[in-house]
Amino acid sequence: MSYVVLLLTVGVTIYALVDCWRSTDDEVRGLPRSAWIIVIVLLWLIGPVAYLVFGRSRATVGAVGRPRVVAPDDDPEFLRQLDTQQRKAAAEQRRQREQQERRERKDRERQERLQRKEQQRAGDPDPASPEAPDGEDHSTPS
Repeated sequence: MSYVVLLLTVGVTIYALVDCWRSTDDEVRGLPRSAWIIVIVLLWLIGPVAYLVFGRSRATVGAVGRPRVVAPDDDPEFLRQLDTQQRKAAAEQRRQREQQERRERKDRERQERLQRKEQQRAGDPDPASPEAPDGEDHSTPS
């Protein structure tokens, strides 16, 4: 029986000490946190019970007042930000791809115009003319 009382006292002391250590200053009532830690350690049986009854804020009993830690993949705000970032990245890639396609199209058109101008300057005969580049006479016999 004495072992059960000893284990219960040690367990309550450790619980109160850890709870006081992890609590913020605004969650602890009556004394500063450091004073409560000293009371819990020095007054082994009375200290932990006094802290649990008088030192803890009512909102933290049962972890009601503490914010729940949410994993990133369950956090709606995180998922919304991730979606926004992915949409922006996709839009930027699409914009860059369209710009590249426009540049390539303009370059092709420019090359085609230059080729036409070179053909006109060189005086290349029209394929329908009697003297075609293949050396054949395409004129109609008269």
